[in-house]
Amino acid sequence: MNLQKHEGIIDMEREYIEILTNAIQEYFGNYEFDELCGRFCLTVEFLGKHPNRQKLATKLITQDHDNHRKFLELIVPKLVRRCEDRILNSTWDANIFDEQMLPQLKSLQNFLAEKKPSDNRTQTKLVNLNFTAEEQLAQFMSKCKTVLTIVDRQIGKTTFECLKKVQTPIRLLTRPNNQDMAAGIEGLVDEFRKNGHEIETRCLLRLNDRFIVFNGRCWMANRSLVDVGKATLSLIECVDTQSLLVKEIARRWREAKTN
Repeated sequence: MNLQKHEGIIDMEREYIEILTNAIQEYFGNYEFDELCGRFCLTVEFLGKHPNRQKLATKLITQDHDNHRKFLELIVPKLVRRCEDRILNSTWDANIFDEQMLPQLKSLQNFLAEKKPSDNRTQTKLVNLNFTAEEQLAQFMSKCKTVLTIVDRQIGKTTFECLKKVQTPIRLLTRPNNQDMAAGIEGLVDEFRKNGHEIETRCLLRLNDRFIVFNGRCWMANRSLVDVGKATLSLIECVDTQSLLVKEIARRWREAKTN
């Protein structure tokens, strides 16, 4: 195996370690998880007063032991089901984190199913994206398979042109505008809904950053969607901070006022 491929596998494993750690902390209580670990003779070490889930997740992903494989075969489907149940039985306000976690858990399932001792996997290359035209961004958005969440300080006609190919529900979090602008945006939202789209908009005064979240991934944008076509829109994927950012966006969404 060449060095580049080896580094790619390590990066992929690091990503799945984080996914597994976050999912265990979110969907398993301490008592239940410790009892499951006991069945497979797995020891949960402590970091101070708290169980070190990440250290266990690291061993489960990187060490190919029989009891590790059987343990993952038990808990990962449970994590997927619990994530799906929470989405089905909660409101949009409460399940932003779960909607982004679900495709990540399914990706983890696929990773584990395809994992072989020869380890012939390759890593999907993460690329920062640039868009110079509305149609380019609309095509990118059309790949959305989950709820699409957009945090943007400005919205306008171009925003909705970029979202026209999205087939899933959309959450749009923005800043409040003056009365005239608000009336214009309300008209754009109504027209967008008439064209068959499901969208909810909310306003939050303290809003400085711009994010796009879907399919278990999160990007930071250098400018608002309304500027596409006038200037280059760059999206930088937030990999290491994805989980924290999604939780913060969910908190802001709950705090925001409904339009």
